[in-house]
Amino acid sequence: MTEKVITVESSRTVREAVDKMVEKDIECLPVIRDGLLCGLITFRDIIIKAIYMKKNINETKVEEIMTRSVTTCSSDATVLKIVKLMKDKHLRRLPVVETNNKVVGIVTDFDLAIFGWKM
Repeated sequence: MTEKVITVESSRTVREAVDKMVEKDIECLPVIRDGLLCGLITFRDIIIKAIYMKKNINETKVEEIMTRSVTTCSSDATVLKIVKLMKDKHLRRLPVVETNNKVVGIVTDFDLAIFGWKM
């Protein structure tokens, strides 16, 4: 997993999320509120839920368009369990959380590809 996860606060604007994603060259940001995971925002969310719907990304908050139902795993999950979960749910990324929903990492399909796992 990637341990140094770049996140965005739910109260930030979509523009701020886009800027962060472009600056860090990432396609997804875990969304946090009070330090805990509350959603996920991807470029796809931004295109479909903001740009296509003609929302002003300078005013629209991340929490308005984020994906709220996020599948997660714990840091002690096995690679096999993670691969199965991601494959079964057609996921490209999986936040890793502690029991209180604090984000401690993220596993992506790219991370798994490095080790030779096929999604």
